[in-house]
Amino acid sequence: MNWKICENCHHKVNITAKTCPYCNHDSFEMIPQADEYGDIKTEIEELFEYCDLIDNRGEYDKNITPILADFKSDNSLVKDMVQTNLADFLTFIAVKGDSFSEDKLAFIKNVLKLDYDLSQLYLMLVKNLDEDLMNHLPFSFKLFYENDLFHRDFLEARNLKGYTDKLFEIYRNLAKSYLKCDDSTEPKCYRILDEFMNSLAHHIIEFKRDYPTGNYKEPFNEDHVNRVLELLTDCESSGDFHENFIANAKEWINLAIDGDEEYDDFYKELSRKRPDVVADILLCDDKVDEGTFQKMNSPEDEESLDDLLEELNKLVGLEVVKKEVNSLVNLIQIRKIRQERGMKQPPMSLHLVFSGNPGTGKTTVARLLSKIYSKLGILSKGHLIETDRSGLVGGYLGQTAIKTQEVIQSAMGGILFIDEAYTLAPKSQDDAYGQEAIDTILKAMEDHRDDLIVIVAGYPKLMDNFIHSNPGLESRFNKYIFFEDYNPEELYGIFLSMCENSSLKLDSKADEYLKGLCEDIYNTRGDNFSNARQIRNIFENVLTAQANRLADDLDISDEELMTILLEDFN
Repeated sequence: MNWKICENCHHKVNITAKTCPYCNHDSFEMIPQADEYGDIKTEIEELFEYCDLIDNRGEYDKNITPILADFKSDNSLVKDMVQTNLADFLTFIAVKGDSFSEDKLAFIKNVLKLDYDLSQLYLMLVKNLDEDLMNHLPFSFKLFYENDLFHRDFLEARNLKGYTDKLFEIYRNLAKSYLKCDDSTEPKCYRILDEFMNSLAHHIIEFKRDYPTGNYKEPFNEDHVNRVLELLTDCESSGDFHENFIANAKEWINLAIDGDEEYDDFYKELSRKRPDVVADILLCDDKVDEGTFQKMNSPEDEESLDDLLEELNKLVGLEVVKKEVNSLVNLIQIRKIRQERGMKQPPMSLHLVFSGNPGTGKTTVARLLSKIYSKLGILSKGHLIETDRSGLVGGYLGQTAIKTQEVIQSAMGGILFIDEAYTLAPKSQDDAYGQEAIDTILKAMEDHRDDLIVIVAGYPKLMDNFIHSNPGLESRFNKYIFFEDYNPEELYGIFLSMCENSSLKLDSKADEYLKGLCEDIYNTRGDNFSNARQIRNIFENVLTAQANRLADDLDISDEELMTILLEDFN
């Protein structure tokens, strides 16, 4: 009998059925015949070619790619490991879903190109099934991520950038073909597959977060601890390392102080060789961020709250915005005083909606606000991560959650600024990607309410529709700041500030022309007027015209280099 799969409940139904007898749904996927798996076979062939490239790359440096170097130290083959991971994954889904069959076993053998007969393969897979498979990251993802991270040039030359996400996609596509290879798949297999893929996405995010620190390894690994001890012993100062690295070392030192014998030798040896480094580590703040080793010190740390507020208030125009931000700062300061004195106060949401046309200073204000919040003790770091739909939404369901979580993790301790946020709103029932990003962001806002602030920005009407399209958004965003278009005087002031920052000045005719130009620009502006961006475009065109005018002058004076003439505007 021929079968098809209900897209709603995943039950098998007769190929002649018009609607599903289980849920009355009328959309189906056909179960392909054995020779119809060309697409997934091609994907697997390309995957194995990639594995061969890794295997033939040459020797790996344990200081640069420790996972790959360790794996290749005994001449293990990446292809063999990937085949094993995929076969275990498929077996797990079918066994847990009470749907393992000889046809599925044959699918694993043929599609993954495993050189075993079916009885041998059955013993290898089913008898040694890892019951905990869903609770850890397959080793192939660790190797692929390290290779993606440290061999970008090598990968880009072969058009193979970002194979970690590609492997995630292969897992999902392979499983879908696998579950349709016969008519014995129970609906619960699809639920288990969804759970597995969600868990896999979570483990990938955790691994990417922990990789720079070495925390992806077991809690105690003697070789890893010795390597950290070597790096700290030979460094000029603890400031040579990323804060993740230092936070990790601090945790080990505190464990040793608390009596953990595993880290006792590490602490004693480091104290004997570098007591200055131990002291620095114990005094440092426990700040953790993503990234590779880098200096922690920043000139921005020296800015005071008054400096930041002065910088805000010196911005051209934006009078309403400045008033709103200053009022918000005053409110936070008074709340802190009330809190310190034990007084009750209602909860307060610091998430914001910035609405206004492009070029009105939304990103600039958000960046200043992140630093201001840090000085007020609202945020632990005070940095700004700017993104939009393209930075959050992936090419397929599941990848979006990974991309969005990565952006959220990078914004922890600061502000996540989402420009043109209204583009995330689903435009149809088929657009589940934007909704997946929204759901992930809303959950993070709830889970990390004490150290993550989200600002969404975009055109006024579109942002209003966006916020009111979702009850979750409506409940979390109740503070709006409107960025008005710059008036002619402010547009003129923006141009002059650009001149001042570039050691330029206008002669009298050019100055008069600029004032009239700003009037005309403002009076003829459209709904999507780009404000300061348009002024910057004009400024850059003027610089080009000035350069062309002076290029043939063999004896240019400083005065000529500094002066913009009327003709430079034409």
